Amino acid sequence: MAERSIDYPRWDIYGRHIIDTYFLVQHYDLAQRSLMSQGLKQVARHFGVSAPDRVYLDGNDIAGQFLRDPELLFRYNLDDVLETAAIFNILGYPWFLQTQMFPFSFQNCPLRGNATRINALLLREYLHRGHAIPPRTAEATPFEGGYTELLHEGVRGPVVHCDVASLYPSLMLAYRLKPASDSLGLFLPMLAELRRFRLEAKQAARESANSEDRHYFAALQQVFKVLINSFFGYLGAPLHNFSDPVTAAEVTRLGRVTIKTMMELLRSAGAEPVEVDTDGIYFTPPQGCEQEEQQLALVERISAGLPEGIDVELDGRYRTMFAYKPKNYALLGYDDAITIRGSSLRSRGMELYLREFMRAAVELLLTSDGSGIERLYDNCVTRLMARDFEIGWIARTETLNESLAGYQAKIQAGKRNHSAAFEIAGTAERLYRAGDQVSYYIIGSGKDITAYEQCRPVSSYNPARPDVNIPYYIDKLRHLKKRFDPFLPKEPTLFDFS
Repeated sequence: MAERSIDYPRWDIYGRHIIDTYFLVQHYDLAQRSLMSQGLKQVARHFGVSAPDRVYLDGNDIAGQFLRDPELLFRYNLDDVLETAAIFNILGYPWFLQTQMFPFSFQNCPLRGNATRINALLLREYLHRGHAIPPRTAEATPFEGGYTELLHEGVRGPVVHCDVASLYPSLMLAYRLKPASDSLGLFLPMLAELRRFRLEAKQAARESANSEDRHYFAALQQVFKVLINSFFGYLGAPLHNFSDPVTAAEVTRLGRVTIKTMMELLRSAGAEPVEVDTDGIYFTPPQGCEQEEQQLALVERISAGLPEGIDVELDGRYRTMFAYKPKNYALLGYDDAITIRGSSLRSRGMELYLREFMRAAVELLLTSDGSGIERLYDNCVTRLMARDFEIGWIARTETLNESLAGYQAKIQAGKRNHSAAFEIAGTAERLYRAGDQVSYYIIGSGKDITAYEQCRPVSSYNPARPDVNIPYYIDKLRHLKKRFDPFLPKEPTLFDFS
């Protein structure tokens, strides 16, 4: 896994450790991609730490609420604090554990990339033993990555998911693949111990009786999953003392061999792979393999066909799967829960009305033949034309990824396109900085407009004099619906004799 780091502000209070819970949420979401929003309220609901009677207030009405009922505002703020503390207890502890392993403080550990932490761990032990440290790798050497493929588009079911538990770490341990420069032989024992810890946390998450413990152990195992997978990324990354691209290339080669062997074993058993993604396979089981016990036995037979130390697990069973494109799919569980993966099916950058339409369309595909999508589209168009919505339903929210001055300099140099969010920030009374969010909507009366020239901040919207560009938003909805057209039932024709 490539090293990822988050550039967030540094504060130093000697004798204390300062960690922003918001950035722990960002770390979590980078790996999980399971949050529809990184806002406090949505994250609290995701982790199940919201109190049943917690107070919710409109953010735009905070000042007015203070004048009307300051006691209610106090309760709202207290609920915010309690939720933040509960989220920190879940997401902060895995990093606290890592401070007991790596030579970094509690507040610095989340700031460091995984490869940097691994390198520091090895350097510390080499220095402790008084052993020479090898020079850093000069430059990156490209090599082929993992095997991914979408074999069948559309809706299929039932579907089973099996994957290799920590594929790359397992391959390194099974085949004793380590950096050539690790003369003390520390790399693999460290990896083995961290892998053991992660698998124990993963098992605890599965066996936890309540949702809070389940989320806690899930977050714990996820942080350590990313860490141990980064042992492979460390091998292939440049500028580290124990990097070894040749060994990294061998790991990915064995990974591709392993996945293709699993596909052959599944097909020989009568199963049909649907989606393959580096370390796991979604497949339709053969006839006579509908029950969980039968499917578990099939996965165990697949695991037995692989080398010792490469363990295949049954990772999920689903009624139906909608495979849209590689790494973009939706799953309907036997508990009726829907899981959506991939930015093409769950982009937070979309306006709320588009996200709601996409979610409902995916649910219709998973639960029926999708014939209700046309009616869903018509209802949404009717609501737009009747202007039966709050402005937040069609507004777009973007985060400024650089300073306003940097944006303007690039525009003048012809190095980037105009942005509606930056144009609004540039004319606002308040000072916007990189990392701030801007919410805006499009005005006018035609779909073929230039967004950055026809944008207005949400704060300027007047419901008494609505100026929303309805044709523009209907056209965006139409384009989104077209994505699903290939998967909808075909309309009967005059010459259809089937």
